[in-house]
Amino acid sequence: MESVTKLLADLVAIPSMNPMGRQSDGVEYSEKRIAEFIAAFLKKRKIDTELYDVVSGRPNAVAYVDVGATETLLLEAHLDTVRADRMTIDPFTPSIRDGKLYGRGSCDTKGSIAALLLSVISLLERGKEPKYNVVLLFVSDEEYRFTGAQAAVKKGLRATFGIACEPTNLAIVRAHKGVTRWKIHTRGLAAHSAYQERGKNAIYRMAPVIERLEQYATQLSTYKPHPLLGTPSLSVGVIEGGQAVNVVPDHCWIEVDRRSLPGETSETILEPVKSLLKDLAEVDIEAPYLSVAGMEVPADAVIVKKLSAAINNVVGNPQVEAASYATDAGVYNGAGIPTVVFGPGDIAQAHTDAEFIELQQLELAVKILQDLMLH
Repeated sequence: MESVTKLLADLVAIPSMNPMGRQSDGVEYSEKRIAEFIAAFLKKRKIDTELYDVVSGRPNAVAYVDVGATETLLLEAHLDTVRADRMTIDPFTPSIRDGKLYGRGSCDTKGSIAALLLSVISLLERGKEPKYNVVLLFVSDEEYRFTGAQAAVKKGLRATFGIACEPTNLAIVRAHKGVTRWKIHTRGLAAHSAYQERGKNAIYRMAPVIERLEQYATQLSTYKPHPLLGTPSLSVGVIEGGQAVNVVPDHCWIEVDRRSLPGETSETILEPVKSLLKDLAEVDIEAPYLSVAGMEVPADAVIVKKLSAAINNVVGNPQVEAASYATDAGVYNGAGIPTVVFGPGDIAQAHTDAEFIELQQLELAVKILQDLMLH
């Protein structure tokens, strides 16, 4: 059996950066090569894998292990990583020091991909049949727009329950916030700055928009908190406008990040903002380019109980938590598949300039997943 460490090293060595909406040429800004690697890895072990594009050149990979069971377990992780700009280590030459494997994606989430693959393959190679049918799903574009998970659901993904892998330090996340993101534009009229009275300054027009959004963000923080997730939040994260310092700007835009609670929808999130800004001139609110729901799986849900028992059997003392970030689990829960978040690695290492994962956690994750599949 191939070691999970070697498999992770092979995965890290394949760049699969998400362009994050920026113009980025080259195969390193695509999930294609890593999806093809996974398909070849599984085919060698007599498991067929389907690749299908979410957008051109950026596929999902899905494989099925059908044992004729009445229940199906979804095991999912995302193929893409954030960019490797300004990393202090060589991002795609994996190195091992002090029990840690360094490289872009090692923690988020190529460690999980390796653990999922090896947990299933090693069981089958030892002649042990999982208790459940297993769907192995590896999706593109989680880091930016969650389009891979959404495409899988639209294609007819079915499972009884599931795990979306993220670095949780082997804890179970049964609830997390959602995220909705959109842009707001203000329009003006360009003119020479020496004759600014001839123009209309779009940046000035954005000022009251931002001021009102800041007040609304404060208001959100006073809402009745969710027992696990606290209150919703709003942040303006990007602003851009103008073309030159001596030109009155005719355009300005901001990008808004709204963290939501389970039960909120893109409509209920956008309507208060539209009402807040409706009296301001030359303001355009785009439809969200991303909207992933918050999720909450009951503490007594079958997947929570079964995964807790597996963790207890391997390491003891299972931890069940909530998180403020959003994951693909929000998409799958919205599609009726009770899905928790679990995986090796520490979220504090995700996206960092010297990303790493502790190899002991990686090996424990394989054992936990195998225990889950056998009971």
